[in-house]
Amino acid sequence: MPNWLDVNPRSGVPIYVQLVQQITHALEIGILQTGDQLPTVRQLASELTIAPNTIVKAYDELARLGLIESRQGVGTLVTAKLNGALRQHQLDALFKQLSVLVRDAANLGISEQELCEQFERELARFYHGQQDR
Repeated sequence: MPNWLDVNPRSGVPIYVQLVQQITHALEIGILQTGDQLPTVRQLASELTIAPNTIVKAYDELARLGLIESRQGVGTLVTAKLNGALRQHQLDALFKQLSVLVRDAANLGISEQELCEQFERELARFYHGQQDR
């Protein structure tokens, strides 16, 4: 079993959802790349000691999102490309983080002007070479 995959049956989150979230996250951060092969349903079900149908449900959801594809005789492969479904998912997650950041700043009493100034400093630092890349 991949060491980045860890399901918790007592978390209250359905196991198939945990699998979808963790595989998606592995794609987002580069642990999984386009062309990588995922464990077979049987392998993963055995290693996680969960029903194969749970793995099938997670893989079906990932396929619906355009992140993986099952191929007869080859297995389940990562097919996401940065300009496809994964890219859109990454953008959605980023803008959600930005929304949370703005809300948290407002709740902390940070003014709109102060937040904008700090944001502009970070933009300048990153985009104008003022950071170590």
